[in-house]
Amino acid sequence: APMEGHLARAESEVPAANPLSGNQAAIKEGQSWYRAVCGPCHGGRAAGAGERGQGANLRMFNKGFRQFVSTVKNGRDVPGRTQKMPPWGAVLSDQQIYQTGAYLETLAERGANWREASN
Repeated sequence: APMEGHLARAESEVPAANPLSGNQAAIKEGQSWYRAVCGPCHGGRAAGAGERGQGANLRMFNKGFRQFVSTVKNGRDVPGRTQKMPPWGAVLSDQQIYQTGAYLETLAERGANWREASN
């Protein structure tokens, strides 16, 4: 399908590390977006299982920044789980997704990975 190539191309434009990482203004914005959009399923402190869903523990997110952006935009169907991660690409801009990622990085626990492996 022609869409697949388009999607791959779009993903490759996402940098290996979040350009807003450590940016205090972006982190503050990201916290607001997180609370409004992500918190109901992922929990108030991103540890998973909010009041309205069984979202993953994002403090242990270890798939790198590009996968984070892709998952937020396109959603994710987790095999064996009834609840799916809905796509937010029509709701959140790239900037807002990056801001949310910058906030989540501040909550990361040991073993989390928000960067791509540099080969």
